[in-house]
This record gives sequence, C-alpha cells and structure tokens, in this order.
Amino acid sequence: MRADGDLTRKGEQRATAILDAALRCLARDGFAATSLQRVADEAGVGKRAVIYYYDTREGLFTHVVQHVGGRFIGGLEDAVRGLEDPADIIDRSFETLWAAITTDRALLVAWFGLQAESITNPAFRGAAGYINTRFRDLVSGLIDGLLLRGRTLHLDRTTLEVLILANVQGLILMYLDSGDTPELHNAIATVQRFLANVSSLPDVSHAAPSSR
Repeated sequence: MRADGDLTRKGEQRATAILDAALRCLARDGFAATSLQRVADEAGVGKRAVIYYYDTREGLFTHVVQHVGGRFIGGLEDAVRGLEDPADIIDRSFETLWAAITTDRALLVAWFGLQAESITNPAFRGAAGYINTRFRDLVSGLIDGLLLRGRTLHLDRTTLEVLILANVQGLILMYLDSGDTPELHNAIATVQRFLANVSSLPDVSHAAPSSR
C-alpha cells in the first residue's frame, strides 16, 4: 500500500473503503472468489484504483488480514488486561475469542483462506502468519505473567504455546465444519479446564517454619 504520507485525506478514505469492500466480499463470497475486480465493483471504484492503493491481490489481502487480525488480537489483549488468575484469563479469553469467531465471518475467511493459499503461493505467507504470530506473542506474554507471579508450568513452555495455538485453530475448524454444537462447547470446556490447571503456585505447606 502507498505510504500514509503520500495519501490525502480523500485518498485515505478511498483506501479504507476498498479495504471494507474486500472484507464484505470475503465474508459473502469466500477467498477464492474475491478478485480485485470484484472488490472494485463492491467499492464502486475502478480496478485501477484498487491497484493504485494496494498494488496486487496479495497486497490487498495482506492489509485485510492485518486490519481484521489486529482488531481481533487487540480485543483479546483488552479482555485479559489486568487479570491474574489463570481460570479468569482462560474464561475471558475464550469468551472474547468465540464472540469474535461466531460474529466475524470475514476474520475466519481471511485467516484460514490465506493459510491455505500460502501453501502454494509464497506471496501470501507473511500475511498468513500475521494472526498466528500476534496470537502466540499474546500467549507468550500471558505465560510471562504467570511465571512472574511465581507459578510453575507443568509443561515445556514452547510445547504449551504450540498446544494452545493448535487447539484454538482446531476448534475454529470444527466450528466452520459443524457449527456451534453442544459437542463443540463440551470440547471447549475441556480445553479450558486443561489450560486453567497447566500451572500451579509453589506448595508452601511443607516449608520450614521461620526462626524467631
């Protein structure tokens, strides 16, 4: 995309309108069917305007996933800010995560569509990894907080980060495949219980009494 300093206020508004049109196309038509021409038609501009602001389809979708993904991760960060108890963090995280997933189809299409496309098109790999990287950074920061408060992990840290990301992605794929079913909610509850108990505070019950 052209640098912000190169755009007038009207240009910024048009660039944003194109981005919003791309999101609507994604939510309605899916990733494969969302072409530059379709986005241009949706935005009420010529295809040249889309190319002017975003250069290529890859460039456009990179900005789409950064825009939607940034909003998604930002919501998670806000939801858990200030929380210390692992159970509270897990409950609030999943509540916020599931609200976003079940109401923002464009997020799901952009996230998983780009991941699938990046397997055969290297130009999409950076965009495809954006949400995963931001999400893993958030998880890593939460683990840092647990450790600073004296908790001990019962799993290797890297393994725990991978398990969290893999479980979230797997649950989302199940939602896309089967919908919001009772079985899926039971699985989510099981994952939540596991994560809430993956760390513990030091056992001080057998600590030596302090000398007087």
